[in-house]
Amino acid sequence: MYKLVATDLDGTLVTDDKKLMEQTIQTIQKAVEKNIKIVLSSARSFYRLESYIDKLDLRKKGQYTICFNGAMIVENFSQKVEYAKHLEKEEILEIISLGKNLQIPMMLYAKEQNYVEEIPDILLKNKNAKGIRYQIGAFEKIDFNQEENYIYRIAFIDTFERINDIRKKIPLEFFQKYEITSSSPQYIEFVKKGIKKSEAIKFIIEQCHIKQSEVIAIGDSENDIEMLKFAGLGVAMENANFDVKENANFITTSNNQNGVGKVIETFILQEE
Repeated sequence: MYKLVATDLDGTLVTDDKKLMEQTIQTIQKAVEKNIKIVLSSARSFYRLESYIDKLDLRKKGQYTICFNGAMIVENFSQKVEYAKHLEKEEILEIISLGKNLQIPMMLYAKEQNYVEEIPDILLKNKNAKGIRYQIGAFEKIDFNQEENYIYRIAFIDTFERINDIRKKIPLEFFQKYEITSSSPQYIEFVKKGIKKSEAIKFIIEQCHIKQSEVIAIGDSENDIEMLKFAGLGVAMENANFDVKENANFITTSNNQNGVGKVIETFILQEE
């Protein structure tokens, strides 16, 4: 029997207009009543996941959230950070230097706010950007050694076409030194080497005495592939890209058709 469901948010749990379907909410609440752990596993910051946590009634002891592609794990009820791994100052400066050389807009993700030198045009039009706490100013003025300024994730942000082009120009040594992935076709994301959603799930199940075979992972993007491969059941959304589907055991309906809810209904609620 499955005991934990790790689900991505954007393109997976929520619809294209960033809303939770009522069917999805009801199904998740039924699973929680049966002591199933529902883990939101996202590239987002915790503060930008809290409204979904509350709508799903996941603000409970023993329920966890994975943020920044695995760089932070938070216990929902206490909001205690159970695990965190930030980029070191020299790493941040190296990635910023690369971004400036490539002339690509960047955003730096701290726990409670996001740093930009100017808000990328693409974010002004992006529903996913709603609610971001922007701190606007020169990056060189930030003291990255202060805890409130610890950076967990850095994103290059632009159009799909430009991001595709920029990715080809990133030197090989950066791929060797950092985890570089994408939660959206408009993003290239950098986190500390070894940081993955799959490793965050591993941390949680070890704490909760859950077996790897008892995990379901659901996602749609490149940054979800490792957790799909790790889980006992890896599920790709119908709207997922080809590589994600290739690494899944099962394909559900799209994020606009209650795909996550259908997985929980089929593999957890109907199994009992």
